[in-house]
Amino acid sequence: MSTQTASQDQAYLDAVKVLERYKTEGVTREESNAFLQAAIDDLQKGNTDEFAENVAKVSDSAIAVDEAFDRVKRGLSDLVDKFGGDFPDLKAYLNEWNGYDQRWVTHLNLSRDVASEHAGILKRFSEVYIDMVQSIQTDQDRKDVILELEVFASEEHDRSAEMSKGFESLKRDIEAFVIRFDAFIEQTGTELLQEAEQLRSDIENIKSEIESLNGQIVDVTLALLASLAAAETMIGLISLAVTGTILVVLLGKRIAEEVNLSNKERELAEVNKKQEALAEIKTEFDILKPDTFLICDKLAMFGAIWTSVREQTLQFQETLKGGMDAIDNKTFKLQLKLAQELCIPLTAGLERYATQLDNRPKRASI
Repeated sequence: MSTQTASQDQAYLDAVKVLERYKTEGVTREESNAFLQAAIDDLQKGNTDEFAENVAKVSDSAIAVDEAFDRVKRGLSDLVDKFGGDFPDLKAYLNEWNGYDQRWVTHLNLSRDVASEHAGILKRFSEVYIDMVQSIQTDQDRKDVILELEVFASEEHDRSAEMSKGFESLKRDIEAFVIRFDAFIEQTGTELLQEAEQLRSDIENIKSEIESLNGQIVDVTLALLASLAAAETMIGLISLAVTGTILVVLLGKRIAEEVNLSNKERELAEVNKKQEALAEIKTEFDILKPDTFLICDKLAMFGAIWTSVREQTLQFQETLKGGMDAIDNKTFKLQLKLAQELCIPLTAGLERYATQLDNRPKRASI
């Protein structure tokens, strides 16, 4: 074991011990203040643009998932066009997926609107309400700010909850859909594999039959030609069926088997196409599944921003109700400062997210 690995393992064990102490004894005021100050320092020393980009780049994932939704939709539509007659269930899966796709687009557009709305909320929270708390000078100021915070916390931003629930519901429905569709693909794939194996067996049998007929045709031709046996090759090449001889029967039989062989090979090629199409759509789903579940979780978190702001506002209001001593309380000051510092990159990130989503490539019509 390397020194670095041993050090990492020990650091992890130490962290677990501290966590256990937090659970049993709680966190001291000094530890909490130190954490708040460290977070503030990191935000102030760090690259605000980089923090904002961490939020904004969720749009890259969202756009990638949007493209994946569209690819699956097109893939299913193509399958239905080509093989809907063979697999009637495909149409039902396509219709169901179209519904999920419409919900995805609706929720994605809502996330853009919510991001813009929350950027405005965060600005007001930081630049108006937190600033208001930090500017308290008199007891009357304190009382006035308590009322202002109450009004702010009572605002309704229902679209946040609507968006969160929408993504969570969509995620659950897609999970259930994928389980059923995977089972359909597996069952259909098994059936196609069995059909392909049977066709390959039939083709080999027909080839054997044709080879046998070829031998019989040669034997008959040679026998009937007698001393002119050298002409057999020429007769064979032009498939001359001499009237009134058993050669007519044998050549007719071979022609029938050759037609049968051609049909079987055509059927096998069609089965191979179906297998390839199913494999391709399965690959798309395998790519889409983890991306969709992750992005739904991330975008649902956007909806939780107002809940977080509201809870912090109520917390600040409750602290102020304790009297003027709260104004000089170190922990309270640190909490206000951290909330304010967090709003800066969050606001910028949400604004970028909304802009990038607005400018995402338009889907081509099917």
